[in-house]
Amino acid sequence: MAWRELVTCALLGTERQAPSISGGEGALGRILGRLDEDDREGALLRAAGGMALWRRAGWQLATDRQPLSPPCESDAAPDCGPLARQHLTLLLQGHDPELLPEWLAALGAVGRRVPEECLPALLDAGAKQTALRPALLPVLGRRGRWLARHNPAWSYAVETTDETIWQTGHFEERLALLRQLRATRPDHGRELLAATWSEELVRHRREFIQTLITGLNPSDEPLLETVLDDRNGEVARAAADLLARLPQSRLSRELTARALRLLRFRPAGLLKRDRLEADLPEGEPALRRDGITDPPSFAKLGEKAWRLSQIVAATPPATWCREWRRTPAEILAASRDGEWRQALLDGWVLATHRHRDADWAEALLPLHPDHATLTAALADILPPARFEAYLLALLRESSGGGRASALVVLSHVERPWSVELGQAVLEQVRQRIRQDKQPDWWLASALRGFARWLPPEFSEEAAAGWPTESKQWPQWENAVNEFLDRLRLRRVMRDAMAESE
Repeated sequence: MAWRELVTCALLGTERQAPSISGGEGALGRILGRLDEDDREGALLRAAGGMALWRRAGWQLATDRQPLSPPCESDAAPDCGPLARQHLTLLLQGHDPELLPEWLAALGAVGRRVPEECLPALLDAGAKQTALRPALLPVLGRRGRWLARHNPAWSYAVETTDETIWQTGHFEERLALLRQLRATRPDHGRELLAATWSEELVRHRREFIQTLITGLNPSDEPLLETVLDDRNGEVARAAADLLARLPQSRLSRELTARALRLLRFRPAGLLKRDRLEADLPEGEPALRRDGITDPPSFAKLGEKAWRLSQIVAATPPATWCREWRRTPAEILAASRDGEWRQALLDGWVLATHRHRDADWAEALLPLHPDHATLTAALADILPPARFEAYLLALLRESSGGGRASALVVLSHVERPWSVELGQAVLEQVRQRIRQDKQPDWWLASALRGFARWLPPEFSEEAAAGWPTESKQWPQWENAVNEFLDRLRLRRVMRDAMAESE
C-alpha cells in the first residue's frame, strides 16, 4: 500500500498531495522515518528509492522442484599442467586470443583436458566461434560435456546417443544431435529431419537444412527437392545450394545443360585468340524454383547477368574443361574481354568452392590476390603441398610483382607453413628492409599474423639475420619485435604442453 501511495503522489504532484513515507514498524519504517517531510520532493524521491531497493532485495527465491541431475563422473584424462593453465588463462583474458585454437589442438595432442575452472569461459567462446569447436570438443572432458547439458547455449558440446532429444529437446539440443548424426550416420540424421520437417518452425528450418552439408550424398536429394518449395525463400535457397553441390542431382544436371546452351567457346582464328560468347537468360518459374532468383540489393550485376552467374555457379567447373578441352587458365583467358566476364567469374568462383576443384582454384587465385574472403576460400581448396608450391613459385620469380602477390595472399590465408615457406617469406621481408623501403602498412601488420603459421621451433632462426643497419630499420623494428615475441610465445606454449605430458 505504501508503494501505491507513493506512485499516486508522483502522478498527482507533491503540491496537491504530500507523500506517504510510512514504512511500518520494521527496519524500512525506521529508515523512512528519518526523511524530512517538509521537503516534499526530496522525501518522495528518497522514499521511492529506498522502497524500490527494499522491494528488490525482499523477493523470495523461487524454488526449483526439479530433481538435481546426477553428479559428473571423474575425468580419466588429467588436466594440463600449471604453466599451460596460465597460458590458457591469458588467452581467455584477451591476450593473443587467435592462438587459442592452437593451444587446444596441442592439448589434445598430448591427451590432456581443459581444467575445470576454465570450462565456462571456453564453452562461451565455442558458442560464439564455431571455428573453435573442432579443437575444443575433444578436450572438454566429461565435466565439460556434463556442464553443456545444463545450458542451452552450450548444447553444441552435448554428446549423446539419446535420440529422444529430437522429440523433446530444445532447438539447440536438437541441432547439436542432428550435426552429430550427420557426422556419423548421415542417412539416419536426414531421416529424423524428414520425419518432423513439416512441424519445424520456419525460423529453425534454415539451420536444420544447412546441417546436411556434412555427409551430403545423393540420398539427400528427395528431401532437398521437397524443401525447394518451402515458402521461406532463404530456406529454399539453402536447399538449392546443397543440390548444386551434387553433380548428379536433377537441379545440377538441368542447370548444367542450360549453362552449356548459354555459353559458347570460339577457338582462335587467324590473328585472333580464343573468346567466349554468352547469352543472358530470361526469368522463368523453373529457374526461380531452382534458386535462381532476383539479385539481392547488394549485387553489382544486373538482373540477367546475375541469373547467368548463378546458373554457372550450379555447374561443376570441370564441365567446361571437358566440354571445350581447355584448361581453367585458358578458359579464364578467353573470357578476359567478354562483356559478361564479371558474371562468369562470380559463377566460377562459387562453383569452384562448391565442388572443391583444385585446378580451378589455382587458376582463379591470381585474379583475387587481395580479396580477404575469396583469397582465403580459394586457397583453402588447394592441398597444403600444392598451395605452398604455388606460393614458392611466386616468391622465386625475378619480378617483384609475383613476390609481392605471394605476401598479399599469405596475409589473408590461415594455414600452417613449412620451414621452407617460412624461410622464403622472411627473406623477402628482410630484402624489403635492406632496400631501404618504407614499411607497407599491410605488411607490417601482416607480420604479426605470419607469426601464427611458422613452425614454433623456427623461432631462433627467425630472430637472426635482420638488417638492423638499414636506414628504415627503426620504422620496422616494432613490427618485427612483435612478430618475434609472438613466435616465441607459441614455442613456450608448446614446450609447456610437452612438459605437462
